[in-house]
Amino acid sequence: MLAHNAQVTRNIAAIRTDVEAAKSQDDLLALVRRVEHHKGPLDYSDNWYRFFCAISLFFALLPIAFELGLVVPDFVMQVLSSALRYSVVWYPMLVLATLTRYFEDKGKRLPVPGPIWGRMLLMAAVGAALQLIPQWPYWYWDFYFDSLASFLGFWYPSSGFAVHNGMIGVLMLFWLRTRTKWRNKLSDKIFLKDALFNNNLEAVPFEGKKLAKELEGSFKEFDRGNDLREIQSLYKSTYQGDIHQFDYQLYRFHYVIKRTETTTDADGKSTTRTVRDSYYRHGVLLDFPFAQEMSISNDFGIKRRGERYKSASNEFNRQYRVHAKELMTAARLLSPAVEEKLTVFAKQLKKPVLEFGQQERLCLAVSDDLLAIKRVHGLDNPKAFAEELAGHTELKLMSKVLELVHEMMRFSDNNFKASA
Repeated sequence: MLAHNAQVTRNIAAIRTDVEAAKSQDDLLALVRRVEHHKGPLDYSDNWYRFFCAISLFFALLPIAFELGLVVPDFVMQVLSSALRYSVVWYPMLVLATLTRYFEDKGKRLPVPGPIWGRMLLMAAVGAALQLIPQWPYWYWDFYFDSLASFLGFWYPSSGFAVHNGMIGVLMLFWLRTRTKWRNKLSDKIFLKDALFNNNLEAVPFEGKKLAKELEGSFKEFDRGNDLREIQSLYKSTYQGDIHQFDYQLYRFHYVIKRTETTTDADGKSTTRTVRDSYYRHGVLLDFPFAQEMSISNDFGIKRRGERYKSASNEFNRQYRVHAKELMTAARLLSPAVEEKLTVFAKQLKKPVLEFGQQERLCLAVSDDLLAIKRVHGLDNPKAFAEELAGHTELKLMSKVLELVHEMMRFSDNNFKASA
């Protein structure tokens, strides 16, 4: 029979698989309702791990407390000193018992019958038996903790013991929080998937780095960063406006700027390290037969192709820099009505860029996450979450982008008809 935590892990994995397999909003609703009435356990029993984490943090923070002036009675100090001195006995017992619990939670059980606490006691006894090895105190204090302390610039093995426990305690804190909050991340995924269904967005298979390279050949928008460039997500759908209908792809672009950072310590010694900063851009790709080889940019950090075009509108010129291979293309596209729409758009979303490629393709990109949504409920309240999912989730920022494209098509269509 699986241990409790092993059952929880298996049940959560099954829920995640069902989320990935969901093909409609109805599938997601059925999944959430199954979670509401789930027969198996869904919450980890981590009291032992919390105990181990508390012990680790206690011995990590104790030296800091003394350094800050903590004063305790003599008998308490004697108890603490004895606990530290005899950690050579009890700490291996605690570690081996905890590892036994951890591996059993992973489904790797010792071939010993009986309850889990019996196997934990057995391994704790193995930890105590390490005292029978004459070299064990040397390995424990001098070889490990003293070496760790010396490496970090401390004098005593007890400092190494404190640092070791600090690292273990902090890592366990984050790990325990992840196990406690597993519903949050999965709820976000369910809510996003529901929004995709609501807005008829279908995932498109792609190769992130390869696609980014291909798009860079067509649009300067993707010539960002000096390290990693990749498309992280790609969806397709169709926009049905009052006049125009068009297919589009919605993407998320990730790029990295690599730089070196030099710091100087009090002794004048300089240290240089490499820092990588991640940035994201979001946008749509679609056919736009009314313009090509021009750009309208509110992001002035990238050099654009073509001649500079200036509008008669000072407000528009403050918001955008326009470049075009042929200035007449920009003049025909940027009617006063279109300029007004673009000016308003620049105040609603961050750093918009409209780039019209050679093949009559438009890339409209912004710094805002076009799939940004915020849920009210989650799997911690399945009934309310199901009711929330049953409604329609509007992607407001994406709608603004698509509405702008439609308006530009509408006005451009009129301009071209008038020119004809």
